[in-house]
Amino acid sequence: MGRIAGYVVFLFGALPEEEVSARVTKVRRGHAFADTIEVHRVSEHRVAPPCPYFGSCGGCQLQHADYAFQLDTKRSVLRQALGHAGIVMPAEVEVVGSAEPWRYRWRGEFHRSAEGSQLGFKSRASYQVVGVTDCLIHHPTITTALAAVGDAVRSQSPSVQTVQLTVGDGGRQLLLAARPDGSASAAIATAASSRVPDGLTVTDEATSLSYRDRDFRVFPDAFIQVNQATLAALYECVGEFLKTEISGAHVVDAYGGMGILSLRLVDLGARVTVIESNPVSARLCQLHAEMYAPGQISIICGAVETELPRAEPAQAVVVDPPRAGLQPAVRGWLGRSGPPTIAYLSCEVSALARDLAALCRLGQYRLDRLQVIDMFPQTYHFETVALLRRT
Repeated sequence: MGRIAGYVVFLFGALPEEEVSARVTKVRRGHAFADTIEVHRVSEHRVAPPCPYFGSCGGCQLQHADYAFQLDTKRSVLRQALGHAGIVMPAEVEVVGSAEPWRYRWRGEFHRSAEGSQLGFKSRASYQVVGVTDCLIHHPTITTALAAVGDAVRSQSPSVQTVQLTVGDGGRQLLLAARPDGSASAAIATAASSRVPDGLTVTDEATSLSYRDRDFRVFPDAFIQVNQATLAALYECVGEFLKTEISGAHVVDAYGGMGILSLRLVDLGARVTVIESNPVSARLCQLHAEMYAPGQISIICGAVETELPRAEPAQAVVVDPPRAGLQPAVRGWLGRSGPPTIAYLSCEVSALARDLAALCRLGQYRLDRLQVIDMFPQTYHFETVALLRRT
């Protein structure tokens, strides 16, 4: 970010303390956007972006910064956002880097480009699609099959605009979902199967992922954490925050998905109620509970804002909401009637700051512990785990 002639200018491709020449691309009231075109004073943290699409593709924003600096920047962003919201911060904010800074995404959405069968991503500067032959943040299973999937899309369905690909079965399988015409998924998967490298299968039905020696069934509509290699760091952080107080206690896992984290809480001695609004994920959670923890997990399929007030009182509530954060009704109920402890998993720092302001600055909680888990290297996104205790 820079300033010129009374404008705040948001610069793509620059790093703090650099001196650059930039081209203004958009002007709004009080601020503008610009692209770096030449660097005159270079940061010690600058590196050469390894991806040929960096700058045109909209997927990554930080490939020009070394990874240690990316982590420091994300901690600073979190501190600044919570500080502006008036939240008293813990003395220490630990940052855990990704186990794999590259090739870490086990799921991706690829858009059909104007260039024949090539798939790609939305442009950084427009709604056009940048066709790619590789993506350095996606799992090799995805990128080695990308051309074959693109050819299958072109040959089977002109109406398909987006393909979701999920790696499963230890990297030996791709789960494919076509959109908006989901009925084309089976034909595309069959056509792609004949084109992908030997040892790889493509399906439109289901696949499996593993965590702590348990296999979990995954459907296209079920949410997963895309960085599977760093999943343990995220969920073990939650377990570490809660382990001293949930043994033998009841815990509510709101937005509980397929139940992977819930089973970890059961391992730590908790009895868990999962609230999940997605019927597919709720059914998978039921299946996994019956397989691995019969009688220890109860599943409620419904909206968290409706079902959380009705749930059995709990020692702790775990919330892992979508990017938009907690609904006002959820914030309100937690502030009035919430449990002694809340573990909040967030993938959007602005929503986290808003929600923590309601619960800590205006409500009955204090922020006790905070950890950044970098699930999205090379981008400005990251996960945060916050532990709140009632005052």
